[in-house]
Amino acid sequence: MRRIASPLGLGVSFACLLLAKILISGWYLQSGPLIFGSPRLALAVNEAQAEPQRDAGRVSPDDILGPLKAKERALAEKEELLNRREKELEPLKLDIERKMAELNELQATLTEFAKKLADREKALEDKKIGHLVSLYSSMEPARAAAIMDQLKIETIVRILRQMKGKSAGQIMGMMKPERGAIISEKLSQRD
Repeated sequence: MRRIASPLGLGVSFACLLLAKILISGWYLQSGPLIFGSPRLALAVNEAQAEPQRDAGRVSPDDILGPLKAKERALAEKEELLNRREKELEPLKLDIERKMAELNELQATLTEFAKKLADREKALEDKKIGHLVSLYSSMEPARAAAIMDQLKIETIVRILRQMKGKSAGQIMGMMKPERGAIISEKLSQRD
């Protein structure tokens, strides 16, 4: 006949086995594993394994200085590159400055030439107007007025400004009253 284990017996057996396992595990953890047969060696191995964990929270000077040194090298390389490029650009800068000086000199020459040309043109224009003044002054006022009626107002004003008052008055007296009024108005204004 076989004996069937009671649930109470099984529970007691299971509890005993569990208690034994807990006691053995506690003793094992307290003394450390017996690696290589020596407890001191086991502790040294445990400390060596624990060392990286303790250092993980600390920052070493190499951790800080390494990236800074790399940045310093990169900045030094960039500075050297900039210095080389600056030296390469120096002749171009001098050439540009020389050409700017030449352009300024040329501009001054052209401005002076343009002024002389404008003065010549004005002198020539004044000479032409002077000739017309003497021409219209020598004509009969009625004939001069008839011709001037065909000219632009600005031209008439320039001619009459240079004429003597008596001759200019006689010519204006022979012009149409509306046109004479416009010319008189223009003569009273400054250029």
